[in-house]
Amino acid sequence: MSELLQYLNSLAIPDLVLCAAAVVILDIFALSIIIAASREAKLCRKRWAKVSNGLELRFWDNHYPLEADEILLGRHISADIRLSDSSVSRYHAVMTVSAGVWSITDLDSKSGTFVNDRRVKQARLHPGDCIRLGSVQMYLAKQSAPEPAGKRKGGGQRA
Repeated sequence: MSELLQYLNSLAIPDLVLCAAAVVILDIFALSIIIAASREAKLCRKRWAKVSNGLELRFWDNHYPLEADEILLGRHISADIRLSDSSVSRYHAVMTVSAGVWSITDLDSKSGTFVNDRRVKQARLHPGDCIRLGSVQMYLAKQSAPEPAGKRKGGGQRA
């Protein structure tokens, strides 16, 4: 630290002004990058809302926003939405979205995948559909109004 102070004391006033100007310019660039990244994140969220159709899975008090174009449902720890019920296969079903239309595909589960009480191998999903994997029943619904960070149910949690 003392070496830095000695170096700064040895500089002439114009050198100090140049150093200060360089720091200010770098700070402005860093700030502009942060602002641009924030705007890009907002645009990405808006684009994803259009692609995903703003839907979520609901069961009991859990809300799972559909925030990826492919979502694995099952009992295994690597499942995107983990359902810890013995009637659910480790890799039970996968949900996918294309052009705002969600579908579900059964992954050869033992207990089956049902949409509105009809066993399916693959089916298109619509808001209000009842999905049952084994004995776990959930509903596809429009996403609730966003809750403040830290209070959203289901985000990153496992059932």
